[in-house]
Amino acid sequence: MKILSTCAAAALMFATVGCDESALDREADAVRDQTQEQAEDIRDASQSSAEATRDATQNAAAELRDRTDNATESVQDRAEYKADAIEERGEEVADQKEVVGERKADAIEDRGEAKADALEDLDEE
Repeated sequence: MKILSTCAAAALMFATVGCDESALDREADAVRDQTQEQAEDIRDASQSSAEATRDATQNAAAELRDRTDNATESVQDRAEYKADAIEERGEEVADQKEVVGERKADAIEDRGEAKADALEDLDEE
């Protein structure tokens, strides 16, 4: 039993020693965490901006439609056409904001990953 306990303790010690992270590994993990947070903040901001754009253009289109409720049919048709164009343009702008935000976030993640990898490579040397 004593031999079994000694072997188990030795195995645990070797496993623990092998799992210790170096300072560079911890720094690499911190870089990854930080860049993930920055990227997520950028994604959230671009999503919020896109939603605000969508809301604003939908409200503008609705107001245009409301102003022409009592107008002649031809005026209502022109207003409907303009309102649809406002909504379509707003959707395009909102989509573009999301694309730009995603690209920025991806670039930050890529730079962070490269920096973290470089730190880990230094640790292996």
